[in-house]
Amino acid sequence: MQPIDPADQRCSGAAGAGISAELRATLALAAPLAAANLAQMAMAVTDIVMVGRLGAMPLAAAGLGGMLYFTGGVMLQGILTAVAPLAAHALGAGDRAAAGRIAGAGLVLALLLAAPFIAGLTNLDRLLHALGYDPTLAAEIGRFLRAIAWGGPAFLGFAVLRSLLAALSRTRAIMMVLLACVAGNAALNWMLIYGHLGAPALGVAGSGYASAINQCLIFVGLALCTRALPGLSGLRVIRSVFAARCWVHVGSILRLGLPIGGIMGVEVGVFLTAGILMGLLGTAALGAHQLVLNCAGISFMVPLGLGQAATVRVAYELGTGRTYAARRAAYTALALGVAFMSATAVLLWTVPQAIIAVYIDIADATNRETVQIARRLLAIAAIFQVFDGVQVIAAGALRGYKDTMIPMLLAGFGYWGAGFLGGWLLAFPFGYGAVGLWWGLALGLGVVAALLSLRLYLLAPPIPQAAETVAAS
Repeated sequence: MQPIDPADQRCSGAAGAGISAELRATLALAAPLAAANLAQMAMAVTDIVMVGRLGAMPLAAAGLGGMLYFTGGVMLQGILTAVAPLAAHALGAGDRAAAGRIAGAGLVLALLLAAPFIAGLTNLDRLLHALGYDPTLAAEIGRFLRAIAWGGPAFLGFAVLRSLLAALSRTRAIMMVLLACVAGNAALNWMLIYGHLGAPALGVAGSGYASAINQCLIFVGLALCTRALPGLSGLRVIRSVFAARCWVHVGSILRLGLPIGGIMGVEVGVFLTAGILMGLLGTAALGAHQLVLNCAGISFMVPLGLGQAATVRVAYELGTGRTYAARRAAYTALALGVAFMSATAVLLWTVPQAIIAVYIDIADATNRETVQIARRLLAIAAIFQVFDGVQVIAAGALRGYKDTMIPMLLAGFGYWGAGFLGGWLLAFPFGYGAVGLWWGLALGLGVVAALLSLRLYLLAPPIPQAAETVAAS
């Protein structure tokens, strides 16, 4: 049995009340974050559905353009999410002013990162043209990217304010702002794509402008929350932007955040590359891939929220010096994630036909091949559901321990060394096609889940029951 840290015997609040209180604390943070993540996905689906009415070319342009924007933006947001564990650790140590300074430094860094992000987006169509894309398609993608690029600074700034509010346990505010903006996003698309209410009909570019405006509204909404919510006005986030110590915190965010952006990049990148390879296997395979990936992405939003909550709970408890409480927070989030993803696995396994019917007409003979492939891919997705949940929650808990570099390297090996390589071998040399590619993705997720779980176990072994009892007393 491990020796009990004396600080852990002074546990109070959620930590001292034991596992039931930790469940409540974790769910109070994670449920609104999961709802906010689902709201963001709903916005993306709305964009695709409304652009789809314009035809195949605009749909392809918005789909690929959105994927390129999302891939780059998520990597940069990953860097900025380091604000959450840093601010939570400061709050746990009783230093609210430091949390405000960290968030202010995050906003400065968001502006610095926005410049190359926008420059890259506005020139991507030239790269696509040079790679041999159809000139018309490349031009449409360029129109979309140049429009949505206006929202880049707000998209990155949102990651900072979301991290701060999560650290402050004000996740309901994040949820309410994003849910409110789902309808706003649909209205803006309706106006700017088709030219309603006196707005110009901008087509695919209108969807880009709608997303950019909506991202600005989300940022403003969260900024108002940091000013208006009781107890938050004293953080002085904006004033901290101009403080002399700002650059010290910028350095701290970069040291912790660059590997977070890296781990997000290797994960998103392997699925992006899988989609590109799936296109080589035919239209039916690509359609089935996108269908099942979207379905799996919806269920992933819940463990993603649990991972974000685990980051905050672990970092906060470590800031107070309660190491046993931090471990309990990590393993509670993992248990919740395994339970939820096990339930979704059963759902995917038992009713695949009903799930597929939500996306396409299964009675249409022209969709028969897509339906057959999708059924097989859903079975594989059901198998890797638990792995997917475990890896994202373990990564979130490790961020609470400020452990990001080793997890990034482990994820790189798992996703690319095992997952991508295994999937490519199964799909092409061995001839298993789309199914082989997805078995590779499942292998990658399984390896990453195992490696990150082992890393968490080495940093924070599970709490012995006897020690738990003493710490709670």
